Amino acid sequence: MPLTSHPGILYGIGVGPGDPELVTLKAARLLRELPIIAVPVPRPNGESYALNVVRALLSPEQHLLKLHFPMDGEATQRTMARKAAAQVIADELRSGRSAAFLTEGDPLLYSTFGHLLRYLPPDLHVQAVPGVSAVTAAAADALLPLAQGEQRVAILPANLGQIAELRAALSSFDTVVLLKVAPVLHPLLDLLESLGLISSAYLVERASHPNGRIVRDLRSLRGLPVHYLSLLVVNARSDGHED
Repeated sequence: MPLTSHPGILYGIGVGPGDPELVTLKAARLLRELPIIAVPVPRPNGESYALNVVRALLSPEQHLLKLHFPMDGEATQRTMARKAAAQVIADELRSGRSAAFLTEGDPLLYSTFGHLLRYLPPDLHVQAVPGVSAVTAAAADALLPLAQGEQRVAILPANLGQIAELRAALSSFDTVVLLKVAPVLHPLLDLLESLGLISSAYLVERASHPNGRIVRDLRSLRGLPVHYLSLLVVNARSDGHED
C-alpha cells in the first residue's frame, strides 16, 4: 500500500456497554466522519456487539474491517492474530486514511484495543476515546454506589485459576467487581457462599441494555446459565459506615 506524508490517525473508541444513548458525543462525531470502521470479532467474519451498538450512526460509504481476535486457543495463535490485525490497521493509516477501532465499554479497561496497541508500530498516531464501562453502567442499573469516601474498589477478571487472589481481594477491598463470570459462575457462587458474601453481591447481565437484568438473589441462579456479558458486584466489606 503506498505511503503518504500525511498518515491517518487511529481512534480507539469505547462505545459503552450497550445502550446507544451512552455513546459519547465525541465518539458519535468520529464514527460519522471516519472512513474506516474496524471491529474485533472472536471468529472470522463473526458478529460484533460493539458494531451493533453504533450501527445507526454509520453509513454504507464507510469501509468496515472485521479483524479476527480469537478469545481462546494457544497463546501463539492469539499473538499472531493480533499482529496481523495491527498490520492491517497500520497499512490503512499509512495510506492516509484514519480509522476507528470499536470496543465495548472503555477502550483501555480490559479491552481488545489494548492488545492491538501492543503491536502497532510506534510511529503511528493513535488516540483513545473513553467510553462508559460496564462496571459503572452496572452500578447505575442497580442504583448502588461502587464506593464512597475512602472505600476501595477492585476490578478483576473472574479467574478461578487464581482463587487465592480472589479470596485476598474479597477480604481486602470494600467492593469487588468480577468480570467475565458466565463460564465460572457456579464455582464463584460456592466461593461467595463459603465467605458469607453471597447475600452481599448482585449480578448484572448486559448492563444498560433493554433486555438486561439485575439478579440480587444469587442463589436463584444455581444450575442456570447467564449471558456472557455478565458481571458480579460484591459489597465485600459493607458495614453501613458513611462519611
